[in-house]
Parts: sequence; C-alpha cells; structure tokens
Amino acid sequence: MIYVDSAPFAVGMRMLDLMPPQAADQLHHEVLASGDGWRLPMPAFEVLSRSGSLDGLCDGPRDALRARATPQPFGTYTQRLAGPAEPGPGVDRVLVACRDFMGLVDAGEPMLAYLNQPPWRRFDLPTGHWPMLSAPDELAGILDAAVS
Repeated sequence: MIYVDSAPFAVGMRMLDLMPPQAADQLHHEVLASGDGWRLPMPAFEVLSRSGSLDGLCDGPRDALRARATPQPFGTYTQRLAGPAEPGPGVDRVLVACRDFMGLVDAGEPMLAYLNQPPWRRFDLPTGHWPMLSAPDELAGILDAAVS
C-alpha cells in the first residue's frame, strides 16, 4: 500500500479534521457557491500557492493540472472513516512524503507519528503536492524502489 503525499486516517476521522475551522468553512462556502452543494472545484492557483502544494510546478505542468482537474465530491472531506484504516498484516506500507507533508510528520503531529515507525517505510520527495507533474522521474524512481 503506497500513499503519495497522504496517509490513512484513523477510524472516525475525516479530512476536515486536519484543517483549521476557518479553512473548513471556506471549503463549505466554495462547494455551495460553485459546486452545486456537493462538489469541490479545484481551487485557484492563487489559493494553492499559499501553501507549498505548487512547489516545482512551472506553467506547463500547471496548465496540464488545470486541464485535467475535475471537481472532487465533497463527501470525501466530510465523511468519517468507518472501517479499518490500516491494511491487514503482511501488507507493505509506504509513504511518499512531499514537502508540506514531510513538515507535518517531522513536526511530530500526533495523528501522523505512526508514519515514522515500522512497518511504514518513508521516502521523502522535496516538491509540492503533485509530484507526478512536478517531479515525475523522481516519483517513478521512488515507486520503483518501493516495490523492488
């Protein structure tokens, strides 16, 4: 099981739990205003640039991202995880951590501390949230190393 710039949630957790209330409220507003009440449109690049998520993306990859982006069902942010978050025994667990996520894990965020412990294997990729566009060769190398 390979997670790229993300991690499994604990049972009962939801994506909105990782955000400050003001950011969650802004997402709700965006869904109501521009997403027919159930879809989260891809944020504007100006919004995404407030974090490091666009690190490594020049105009060409940004254009590709915008062209391929589709709204995300907002239920993926609001629904709490009901079942087990971890795969069963014997399943390899790999984290590919990009810059912002590395910072969260390294800062000792309690919800993420387990990612630095076995059975997890961690690979760091110092780029933004879309490494398939900002560092495709490096990501491919990490994925190859993870399964080799």
